[in-house]
Amino acid sequence: MKRVFLAALLALTGTPAAAQAVHTAQGDVSGITLNSGVEAWLGIPFAAPPVGDLRWRPPQPAAPWQGVHPATQFAPSCMQPLRDHGIAYYVGDDPVAEDCLYLNVWARKGARADARLPVIVYVYGGSFVAGSARKPLYVGDRLAAKGAIVVGFNYRLGALGFLAHPDLTAESPAHASGNYGVLDQIAALQWVHDNIAAFGGDPARVTIMGQSAGAISLALLQASPAAKPLFQRIIALSGSPYLSAGTGRSQTLASGEAAGTAFQQKLGAPDLTALRRIPADRIVAAQGPLAMPIVDGLAVPRDPAEVYAAEAQADVPILLGTVRDEALSPLAAVSTLADYRAALAKSFGDRADAVAAQYPARSDAEVPTAARALAHDIGFSTMMRSWARMQATHGKAPVYAYWFDRRHPYSAGVRFTDLDPATTGVNHTDDVPYWLGTFESLNGPRRTRDWSPADRALGDRMQAAILAFAATGDPNSPALGISWPRYDTRSERMAGFGDTVRALSWPDRDRMDKLAALGIPDPRTAKDKKK
Repeated sequence: MKRVFLAALLALTGTPAAAQAVHTAQGDVSGITLNSGVEAWLGIPFAAPPVGDLRWRPPQPAAPWQGVHPATQFAPSCMQPLRDHGIAYYVGDDPVAEDCLYLNVWARKGARADARLPVIVYVYGGSFVAGSARKPLYVGDRLAAKGAIVVGFNYRLGALGFLAHPDLTAESPAHASGNYGVLDQIAALQWVHDNIAAFGGDPARVTIMGQSAGAISLALLQASPAAKPLFQRIIALSGSPYLSAGTGRSQTLASGEAAGTAFQQKLGAPDLTALRRIPADRIVAAQGPLAMPIVDGLAVPRDPAEVYAAEAQADVPILLGTVRDEALSPLAAVSTLADYRAALAKSFGDRADAVAAQYPARSDAEVPTAARALAHDIGFSTMMRSWARMQATHGKAPVYAYWFDRRHPYSAGVRFTDLDPATTGVNHTDDVPYWLGTFESLNGPRRTRDWSPADRALGDRMQAAILAFAATGDPNSPALGISWPRYDTRSERMAGFGDTVRALSWPDRDRMDKLAALGIPDPRTAKDKKK
């Protein structure tokens, strides 16, 4: 399996040849030239290793070096659990290390300081506990070949990236703890601001792009005063911290500290010194399945919804949207009418009948469609629509929304542990290979998709849109083939990407408005709310 994956990775990146050295603030770096003609600099340190006494501290500057640093291979991913090899998005295992704060740069061959090309900085998702800038799904050579400078970076994850604790807060000059992963993101953006011109990028045209937890990160960066000067556009795919327009879901510092104290007790560590000496793999093994940024007073001074209400956000053009069937709620998994009715009662109580009237199912056969639509509407669709509405209401910069509904062409006979290819819909992350052009990453360890010329043509149009947006703040270009309307709160027009590319209004918005009138914009389950 490992040998197959390595062969697939080489197919994605090409056989490397030397690329000329580039000067950065820390020292010169040499890269590689891929078969595609794209140059890549891989594994550039943007911060000091967050190990030993630097564990659970804000990122510190990377040490300068003498000579030329060989940026010719990916750095390890940040510490995280191994993923199930049978899932639909398994693309191979990565080496992991606590020393992981490195970034990658991709540029068209020959692009140098006077090129001033638009820059796209990609922030990976993974529920803040997984993900990596070395994942083949996220490599930037396809977009770079078409005229952008692309950057991917690692940030700390799980308990190593998001542990708050009263003693960590007390030792902090800013009296803050818990958002080390977000601070890593800001440090990476600062590196881009200071160094990207040497690679041919324009530091005044930086687009931050992310999916899922990566998109949530973008909303936090938009609300962070420290990050505001470091980017000029946002592309957010399927993730935000907004429960409804004007309402956020961020945890407080106090709640984060309480969770951190409980984690310390679980590990049996008497103090911070002992916590910092515990091996990183033991930290990962003991952590829970979810980690979330908090309102810490430093990286995230206020809930992003409050920042919008005060019109203090980074007021920049935003491109955002959602995928047709993606969902957070366990409602999406029910398959029988009895289970559907029980789930409605558990989640919505005395409002269950009213919700059922909006999402009716009269038989077991109708349940999956109704349940998936409800789960999507109270989750990702609400989150992304709320972000669009707040920017349209409280900002001057434009919003462009999208809807993705093309089903993946699964290979005959392929099986997954997390979905049934025969019955599945259009799922979370399904749009990412189209935006980034990384189709073959999903055929690395084993063949799982039979991509067609139509898939690649759709990807070309979607990539043309984000390249235009990165360059100008407007996704419209001749290659898109339609006029992508600017979002407003009245018509809520957007672009649809699927078997066709077309303009449409936000799907099912009337149904979602009726849910909101019932007080049901919250994607958390009743069980979650009790925590």
